Amino acid sequence: MASHVEIRIKGIVQGVGFRPFIYRRALHHNILGNVRNDTEGVLIHAEGHDSDIAAFLNGITAGAPPLCVIDSVATTVLPVNGYTSFSIVPSTETALRSTFIAPDSAVCSDCLREFFDPGDRRYHYPFITCTNCGPRFSIVFDIPYDRRNTSMKDFTMCPDCSREYHAPLDRRFHTQPDACAVCGPHISLRANNGAVMADTPDDVARQTMQLLNDGRVVAIKSVGGYLIACDAKNDGTVEILRTRKNRPFKPFALMAGSIAEIKKFCVVTPEEEALLTSKERPIVILDKVGRRLSEHIAPSLGNIGVMLPYTPFQHHLFEIQPDMALVMTSGNVSDEPIIHRDSDAFARLGAIADYFVCYDREIVEYTDDSVLFIETGRPCFIRRSRGYAPAPFYSSDTGASILATGGDLKNCFGIARKNTIILSQFIGDLASPFTAELYAKTVDHFRKIYDFHPEAVVSDMHPGYFTSLYADDLEEAGLQRIRVQHHHAHIVSVMEDHGIDEQILGIAFDGTGYGPDHILWGSEFLLADRKDFSRLGHFSSFPLPGGESAIKDVWKIGIALLYQAFGGNYPLMRRDRPAEIVMEIIDKKINSPHTCSIGRLFDGISAMLGISHSISTEAEAAQLLEEAARKGARNCSGAARIQIGFSHIDGIEVLSADDTVRQVAELRMKGFSVEDAAFLFHQAVADATVTTAQRLRERTGIARIALSGGAFQNRILLRLITEGLREKRFDIMTPVKIPFNDGCIALGQAAVAKERMK
Repeated sequence: MASHVEIRIKGIVQGVGFRPFIYRRALHHNILGNVRNDTEGVLIHAEGHDSDIAAFLNGITAGAPPLCVIDSVATTVLPVNGYTSFSIVPSTETALRSTFIAPDSAVCSDCLREFFDPGDRRYHYPFITCTNCGPRFSIVFDIPYDRRNTSMKDFTMCPDCSREYHAPLDRRFHTQPDACAVCGPHISLRANNGAVMADTPDDVARQTMQLLNDGRVVAIKSVGGYLIACDAKNDGTVEILRTRKNRPFKPFALMAGSIAEIKKFCVVTPEEEALLTSKERPIVILDKVGRRLSEHIAPSLGNIGVMLPYTPFQHHLFEIQPDMALVMTSGNVSDEPIIHRDSDAFARLGAIADYFVCYDREIVEYTDDSVLFIETGRPCFIRRSRGYAPAPFYSSDTGASILATGGDLKNCFGIARKNTIILSQFIGDLASPFTAELYAKTVDHFRKIYDFHPEAVVSDMHPGYFTSLYADDLEEAGLQRIRVQHHHAHIVSVMEDHGIDEQILGIAFDGTGYGPDHILWGSEFLLADRKDFSRLGHFSSFPLPGGESAIKDVWKIGIALLYQAFGGNYPLMRRDRPAEIVMEIIDKKINSPHTCSIGRLFDGISAMLGISHSISTEAEAAQLLEEAARKGARNCSGAARIQIGFSHIDGIEVLSADDTVRQVAELRMKGFSVEDAAFLFHQAVADATVTTAQRLRERTGIARIALSGGAFQNRILLRLITEGLREKRFDIMTPVKIPFNDGCIALGQAAVAKERMK
């Protein structure tokens, strides 16, 4: 018996080869009808015998293309139409826009095989792609995902490419970025004054590699923006790059051509190798081994971020010199977002790069490289961007459309409507006017491509954040305004990530979060649900002499901790006129706000131990303290443990920062090394955290606990705390698809706002 069904498929189903996949299945199962893209996803009309339609439907989700993510499949029975064939028909627009855009993906093995084949017409063509790989999010102006809505619209396909594009059984059938050297984008090598030095793929690749070998710095336009490259083995060049970028400490990312090459300078576990070789191709933090690279890549640190090539041109470079290791760091100024426009590149990177590798296809949306590390056998995000954004999070349904502005550090924002939340790519720290302008433009772009009209805007409670002020403007324009406490957003982001609705315990450890009491929080033990929270514990507070300046001049925090714990006759640190001024402003309460931040405690301990004095980038002091602890961990078996004292004040467990400081200082005065003291401090914080969690479980009866906050990027602290909680039989939840740091805040904000608006 013949039947006719309409099949509505939603998810990441455009730009991933889904219509050709449906076409091939239809032919295989004798189905007549058609398939089209529209602004809701993919719509199929399928007509045939009942058994054939059933078989056709059964294989849709199981055999979908690799970049496809199916959210839902809904069928409606219709009268038989009398189709005589099956076809792919032109895209249409509907009243609702609910389709999603695929993240950019690394070039696939099929394309690479053609890329390296001298007999193939796309031999060494740097923009080779197919339905299973290549740029997606970074080239999209609008939906539906058709060529006219991408930055490929200016490139008219030659007859050969057009023939592939229109051949249903071809791998490039309806591949929107499809092109070749005859009709597609072109690459060029230019001096930093714009003069063209080479304009064929082979010449550009050979000359670029020669410049890198000669110690030059080259800006290379990648999928989502410019990367800055130089020879990772050349001390002088890496040091020059550090000077030009004004980046004395922050580690550089590396790129090598193969896992075998990476293993020459890093330890690679099976889990790390799987992540490195995935279609997302992120930067993965690996432990260093040997001394094959410049010491200036990651000064004083035992690990570095490494990635494999993900664009055809990057593969071409390593084909020329397989044993090369390249610094491949974001092309930006200071902590601004990655540069993606050619005009901005020459203007803003001209003082950094000697040469530029450019191409004439526009990058519509910038995407920096994603960064992850493996701990306890699973991936943990530091930065969620290229390869992962803007894949949606599926959530509980909501009747309202909500814009979540995120935090001011490690920013990404989020949009929530119906049963999804979409997080933007990594934007960065919103300190500069350039970044703030780019933030606003990116929000506008998301509003356009998703036809998103927010009814509410949610921000952090901090009144001075750029994101709060941005939300203020939208509130004045008529949107409902919601404010969410920073650490509550951290914990709820983990609940959303895991699909948890019931009340849980949460531990949020980070650098700064504005509390309802106007104190800078950051060592929080919370009882939380999606709507509200109670504060059940934290470390005791201490002053930040000089306010924001102490975050950079961490020696001031060290003095403040010692002065509060010991008084004027404190040990270990300087007692000169600058130190006296610090004590004076603390006593007179001049610009010395109090904080209980675990991040600032780590900074102060780092200063106390003589590891850090002033820092050039966020978390530098804490990273160096962690590095010292890595070394100390080898020597501290059986050493006396630091016991952090507790007090119970107004129903809140308060862990003594003073106790911690006194015992760390005493370790040094007893002759313990800096490294041993650093590790024992980490161990003490972990022990106190687990003990506090046990006390709170006894009070609340809750054993499920979520961890969030940038301090958990400290792998020693994360490992010690999770091991301790696991030993005490807690049900531990940590972020899976989001970072520990403030890159998760927008997800938590959106989830809280949804609950409060019910």
